[in-house]
Amino acid sequence: MNNLKKKSLDEIQIARAFAIFAVLIVHSSSSGVTNIEPDSILFPIYNFFNIAGKLGTPTFIMLSSFVLFYNYFPREVNRGLIKRFYVKRLKFIIIPYVIFSLLYFVIKMYVYYDYPNISYAINRFLLLLALGKAHTHLYFVFISVQFYLLFPLLLVVFKKSLFLRKYAIIIGLIVQWIWVLLNDAYFHIPWKGSVSLSYLSFYFIGAYLGIYYTDLKNKFKQPFFKDRIIIPLSIGYGVILILYTGYMYLVRTNVFPAISENLPYLVASYLGEFTWATYALFAGLLLFYLAHITNKTFSPKTKLFFMEIGATSFGIYLIHPLFLMIFRQFVSSGSPIVYHSWQVITFFLVTFLSWFVVRLIFRITSYYWFIFGKMEQPHLLFKKIKKEDDDRVLRKYS
Repeated sequence: MNNLKKKSLDEIQIARAFAIFAVLIVHSSSSGVTNIEPDSILFPIYNFFNIAGKLGTPTFIMLSSFVLFYNYFPREVNRGLIKRFYVKRLKFIIIPYVIFSLLYFVIKMYVYYDYPNISYAINRFLLLLALGKAHTHLYFVFISVQFYLLFPLLLVVFKKSLFLRKYAIIIGLIVQWIWVLLNDAYFHIPWKGSVSLSYLSFYFIGAYLGIYYTDLKNKFKQPFFKDRIIIPLSIGYGVILILYTGYMYLVRTNVFPAISENLPYLVASYLGEFTWATYALFAGLLLFYLAHITNKTFSPKTKLFFMEIGATSFGIYLIHPLFLMIFRQFVSSGSPIVYHSWQVITFFLVTFLSWFVVRLIFRITSYYWFIFGKMEQPHLLFKKIKKEDDDRVLRKYS
């Protein structure tokens, strides 16, 4: 593990790139799903992309847990390690979260809300900041902070318990569903999507992958691994994708209430939760494996592109809703051709401008981390991939 740890995890940067593209697809298609009539011929297409892309945030959670356990599990847990861990989270996660929470709050305050006084606005902001609700996408950072608070304790428990390490995936699924059932029966927390327990299976899957990464990476090379793991995983993903997108289509077209009357209570009550959680789980694992495959098959230029997007993904995640707000002011209705074309154009413009601003801030100030967190320098990515390509050529002709 110590030898492997010295190598950079290019696969994870590629996986992050896949995940951020999924997030951008979901958010770019959300206005179409909201504004288009359900009987429109294009509504199923918008619904499909909007739902199929809902793997982004859970995948980021899984990758975050993977990186933490991959880096910290081999180390001795002491006060200095914990202190360094929290200092890094404060600098590269918490501070950007507070800045963007304030940015979105101020914009929405002037555009949408009319608070009675400054004191009320400050109290409102502090409440939204504490709940991760200053803007819709910031819940991801909020639940990540909850995990960071628990991580040192979880790290110690995972290090001491072989049973927990071995059955982490099953335990995570069980505890997550216990939380879902208890919340519905007793707690009745309406914003359970902002509670980290709702994503515990993804945290524990990431922990399992991070702890056993050496063994798993060796298994990726074995022929039987594809037959025993990847093929069933791919089939499961395809089946649950159809089920999840179909379920959401029935909900959004207001057909599901009539169908649910003929379903068992538990099925009708938890079908939405089950399809989302299972889809995100299959998708995250498949994407993790796909990143390892594409890391070897992508051309150097293509790999550099995805590595760059992955390196800036946190900054892109934070800032892209701002550009969505702007572009949606230009074309909110009109002829179908103009409207639908603008949705596609918006996706590409938002993606490019988000990346451009993140890298621009990176280049003009050494305090870029204050806004967008930590990221790898582009010239280092280029040198790394060029060296890999040169080594590949040498091996081919040696």
